[in-house]
Amino acid sequence: MSLTTGTHAQSIPTRFPSLQRETLHIELNAITLKSLVRLVTDPDLEVSVYAHSSIDRLQRKPPNLDSVLMTILSLGLLALGASAASAAVLVDDTVCAWNWSLSSLGCQPSALCVYNFNFGDLTLSQSCRVKDGVNFYPQQIHLAFAGTTAGTGMTVSWATFEEVDDSSLWVGTSEASLALVDTAVKSVDYYRDDEYEMYHHHATVSSLSPHTKYFYKVGSRTRTTYQSDVNSFVTARSASHTSTFKVLIYGDAGDGDNSEDTLTYANTLTSNDIDLVYHIGDIAYADDDYLVASQVSGFFYEEVYNKWMNSLAPVMSVIPYMVVVGNHEAECHSPACQLSRAKKNMLGNYTAYNSRFKMPYEESGGALNMWHSFDHGPLHFTSLSSETDYPNAPSNEYTLTHKNGNFGDQLKWIESDLAKADANRGNVPWIIVGMHRPLYDVDGCDDAGVPTDQNANVQSAFEALFIKYKVDVVLTAHKHYYERQLPIANNAAVMDGVSNDFKTYDNPQAPVYILTGAAGNIENLTDAPAGTAPWNAAVDYTHFGFSVLEANRSMLSWKYVSASDKSVTDEFVMNKRAK
Repeated sequence: MSLTTGTHAQSIPTRFPSLQRETLHIELNAITLKSLVRLVTDPDLEVSVYAHSSIDRLQRKPPNLDSVLMTILSLGLLALGASAASAAVLVDDTVCAWNWSLSSLGCQPSALCVYNFNFGDLTLSQSCRVKDGVNFYPQQIHLAFAGTTAGTGMTVSWATFEEVDDSSLWVGTSEASLALVDTAVKSVDYYRDDEYEMYHHHATVSSLSPHTKYFYKVGSRTRTTYQSDVNSFVTARSASHTSTFKVLIYGDAGDGDNSEDTLTYANTLTSNDIDLVYHIGDIAYADDDYLVASQVSGFFYEEVYNKWMNSLAPVMSVIPYMVVVGNHEAECHSPACQLSRAKKNMLGNYTAYNSRFKMPYEESGGALNMWHSFDHGPLHFTSLSSETDYPNAPSNEYTLTHKNGNFGDQLKWIESDLAKADANRGNVPWIIVGMHRPLYDVDGCDDAGVPTDQNANVQSAFEALFIKYKVDVVLTAHKHYYERQLPIANNAAVMDGVSNDFKTYDNPQAPVYILTGAAGNIENLTDAPAGTAPWNAAVDYTHFGFSVLEANRSMLSWKYVSASDKSVTDEFVMNKRAK
C-alpha cells in the first residue's frame, strides 16, 4: 500500500481483506507522519492522505499523530468489522419512545410510532411501537414559503421509506374542507443501498391568501391508511402588513444532547408564537455520524438525518422552516463513505440537502437550495452560499476525487436580487442576508478587525454588494457561539446612530453582522477567541442558545437567548426612522 502526504510517500504494509481494488482518500492538515501502525499487506488498496481541510475539526489546532492513527485505525476497523457493525437504517420499535412534553405528549416520532401495549411491557416507551406498514407513512413533514408574491404559496415536504406512486397533498381553510390539490408532487430518491432507501416528496400549493391559516394533509391518494394527520400552516405576511411578528433564528443545530434544549424549545412553538424558523446552515450534522464511538465503523448518515428531521416534526410541520446551506451539508465523509465510491457519489455535492428541502429558488431565480430569496412582510431574506461558487470558496471537498459546487453564477444572482430588493424598499423596507460563514467575527479577523483567511475570501466576494445595496443585517453562524457587531463597512465600525451602550442603532449606515451558531451539536461550543475587535458589540461564548427577531416596518428587535434557562444574554434594537 502506498501512503501519500502530498510531499513525500512511504510504503506501509496493510490488509483489508473485504475490499477489492479501490482507492481510499483521506484528507488531513499538513503534518509529518513519523510512523503508522503496521498491518498486513494488500497491494490492491491505496490509501492517499492529502494536505487539505482538517478532519480533526473538534480541536483548534493541527491534528497530531494520535488523531492520524485514530483515523487510520477507524478505517481499518470499518473494513475488518463491517459485518459486525450494521450499516442498515431499518426502522423497528427501538426508534420509538414516550415523550412527556405537553406539546408532543405520546409516542414519538408520531409519524412512525403508536402506543401499542403488549403483556410484559414495563414502561410507556416499551409500549411505543412502529405502525404497521410504517414504510409507507409520511414522516419528516416540513414547510417552506413558496410563490413569487409573499403569502400566495406554500411547499409541503415529507418522506417515505417506500415509493408511493400516488403521493398527494390536500389543503383547505378548515379540516372539513380539505381538497386534493392539483399540483405535481416531485419525489426524489437520492440514496439507496441493499437495506435502505427513502423517497422525499415536495408539493407546492399556490393561489393562497397572505397571512391566512390553512389545514393540510399528505400521503397516498387512494390508501387512506397511509395519509398523515391533519396539520395547519399560516402563509407569509404581505408587504402591507404593519403588525409586529417574531422569527426564530439559529445555525449549527445537530442531533444529540447539546441541541436538546434548543430543539425542545422550538417544538413548543406554534404559528401564534413565531412566523418562521431561519436555520443558517449546518443542519443535523449527519456527516459527523462517525464521531459517536458506537458509530465509527458503520454507515449512519441517513439514520442521523432522519432522526433529526423527525425530532423537529412538531415545529416543522406547522411553521415554515427556511434553510441556508452550510459546510456540513456538503457530503458524507465518514470512514464508511470514504471506503465506498458509491456512497460518495450519491451523497456528494450537497445532494442530501438539496433533496430533502425545497426552498423558493425557482421563484427567485436561484440555484436549488444553494441560493434563493423570499419576502415575509417588511423583510426580504437573501439566502446565499458561503460554501461554493465564488472565488476561493471552500467547497468542503474531503476527497480529491469529488468536486463540489458549480451550481451557477452566484455573484451575478446576488447582485440582481439585492438590486431588486433595494429598489423595492418602499414596499419591503428591510433587507436581511443569511449566509453560513461569517465575514466579520473576532476569531476570523486580526486585532485591527480586518478579515483573514476564509473570512477575507468571503469579504472579497460579498461585502461590496452588501454595502452597495444597503443590506441592513447579515446573519451568519459556523462558529459555535454568539457575537453581535456594530454596523461595519470596510473593516471599520460606522457609529452614526449608535447609542453609547450599543443597545440602539438608529438608521445604521452600514450592515449589522450577527453570528448565532450555538444551537448545539456534537462538536460542542467553539473555544472563545483570545482577543476582541474594535467593532464588536456583544458576545456569548458560554451558552448554547438561539436568537429571536421581532420585526415590523420600522423596527428590528433582537434577543439572544440561553437555551438552558431561556435567559436573555444580549438584546438590541434597530430603528428605521423617516428622514
